[in-house]
Order: sequence, then C-alpha cells, then structure tokens
Amino acid sequence: MFRNKRIIIFAMLIIAFLLLNNRYHLIEKSFGKTNQNNESLPLNTSLEGVSIFYDTLKHLGYSVKVDAGNLLKKNDGDIYIITENRAAISFDLKEAEDWIKAGGKLIYLTPAYEQYTYADRVETHEDKASLYAVGEGKLLIGDIDLVTNNTLLKNREGAYFVFKCIESLGGDIYFNEHYRFLGGQSPSLYRNLPIHVKFILFQLILTLIGVIFYLGKGFGKPKRIIDEIERDENEYLHASANLYEKCESIDIVYDAFHREFENEFKKTFKRAVLPQDWVDLWTGHGLPHKEEAARVFDHQKENRKAGFSVIKDLDLLTQIMIKRREEFWVKLKQKNL
Repeated sequence: MFRNKRIIIFAMLIIAFLLLNNRYHLIEKSFGKTNQNNESLPLNTSLEGVSIFYDTLKHLGYSVKVDAGNLLKKNDGDIYIITENRAAISFDLKEAEDWIKAGGKLIYLTPAYEQYTYADRVETHEDKASLYAVGEGKLLIGDIDLVTNNTLLKNREGAYFVFKCIESLGGDIYFNEHYRFLGGQSPSLYRNLPIHVKFILFQLILTLIGVIFYLGKGFGKPKRIIDEIERDENEYLHASANLYEKCESIDIVYDAFHREFENEFKKTFKRAVLPQDWVDLWTGHGLPHKEEAARVFDHQKENRKAGFSVIKDLDLLTQIMIKRREEFWVKLKQKNL
C-alpha cells in the first residue's frame, strides 16, 4: 500500500513538473537564454508562437514558407516577415531601410514597435500597427502580440489588419528567421513541441529508465552455474546413499527424502490427497517426469524395500515442485510490480 502511494505521488510530481515547464519553460532556461528566442517561430505551437497565423495563411492558399537567408540579399519582390519576441534578435531595422527603399516589402512584428515611426503612413490599426511607404517599398511595423497564438484565441482584429496588408502588398510570403539564429543562437525542437507530445516523450524516457534500472540490477552479479550445482548435489547424494546402503541403512535415507517429498507436495497442491490419487493430480497439473512419479507411487503401494533409484526419483520430483513454486512466486511478484 505504501509503495502504491509513492508511485502515485511520483506520477503527480512528474505531471506537475511538465505543466510548470510548459508554462514557464524551466528546462529551456536551464539550458541557456538563447533558446527563449524560439517563441515566435512560425512552427511554434505554444501560446507565444505564431503557428496559427502561419497555418491560416497556408490554408487560405497563399505561398508561405520559412526562410533562413539574409534578408538584405533578397531582391525578388516577395513579402518578408520578421517576428521578434521579448528576447531581442540580431535584427537592426536601420540596416534594412535601404533595402526597403529599393522596393523591398517587410513586415516587422516586435514588442518594441512604438520605437519606430516613419513619415509616410499609409494605414494604421489602434496604434498597434502601421503600414508605411518607404521609398519604393512598403514597411509594416506592429506589435508581435497581434498574431501570437494566445491573442488569436481571443481577438483576431489585429491579425486581420496584418492579413489585409499582406494581401495588398502581393507576392509570396516568407517568415525570415535568419536573424534569430545569428550569434550562436539555435532553434529548440523541444520548445516547439505541443504539450501532449512532451508528455509522451517524458513517458518514454521514464519507461526506458525503468527498464534499464530493472534489467541492470542483475548486471555484474555472478550467475549460478546450474550444471555444477546439480553435479555437486548429485555427487553428495550418491556418496551418502552408497554409504547408507553399505551399512544396510538405506531406509533412513529413503524416509528423509520421502518426508521432504510429502512436505513439498502439501505446499504445492495445498490439500490432502489419497496415495492412489496423487499420481493423477501430478499429471493433471502438467508436471513432467510422469514415469518417475508412477515408479514412486508403485513403490509405496507395493511397500517394496527402498532402493537407490527410488530415492533419486523422490529427489527429482521434490526439486520439480520446489522449482515450480519458486517460478510461481517470481511471476506473481512481477505481476504486482
């Protein structure tokens, strides 16, 4: 009972840890702050990600891809979206102004959107996003929270404004992640996984640890050499029986082995059985060495003088019952684990 309580408490602690980690990203913080920059990846399905907005554009039939190339080297007339969360990336909008003036189309979604203003404002949304004409190009600057999964579950107006601007700009859509991975930054596969997948991964890891621990308990332990043990026991039996036989006291050996046989028989079958019925009981349970069992029974029925061969048969049947009982307890123990 106490063991079952410990298992339940351990399972509850694991579940609580997974929920806390999914909410506060405990594992990512322990591995380094750079992994926190993956929150706005378009494939991120957490509340901080933008996967809903990304998938919606795809379902609407737009050409949407994730791009890792240098934005400033692009000159194809397509739309590039850069997302930035609370952990700043290595993107400097000043460096991209010449590229925009030459006809580039850029959507920059960041928590620091209020820091950027340009003269030629074309359209705005609640002071949260503004579309500017910069030279021959267009620049949309807005709050990243307009398109996060957390916001889209409650309010879609800001995301709809961004979508209308994309539609008016025209061209293929690329979520540019080039600046996110500069300076040693790298994507976190674990961070982008949904919570139910994380649960499955942790269950697999715990199962693997449990299997290794269970199987590893026997590693390094010396194994018993059954053949040598049986040989030693048989040699002792032979020597003792021959000694008693020469002293014409073989009945003493027979009585000792017969008492042990009767005790094991009662432990194994848990009931009293008439001597003429115990052979049927033996064979009815599928136990081996039926011939030896019959010889022992015939010897008892005819009350013949004890011999060395009968003692061997008694010992064999006794060992079979001992082994059967031990195997039963091992299986029962494994079943209750």
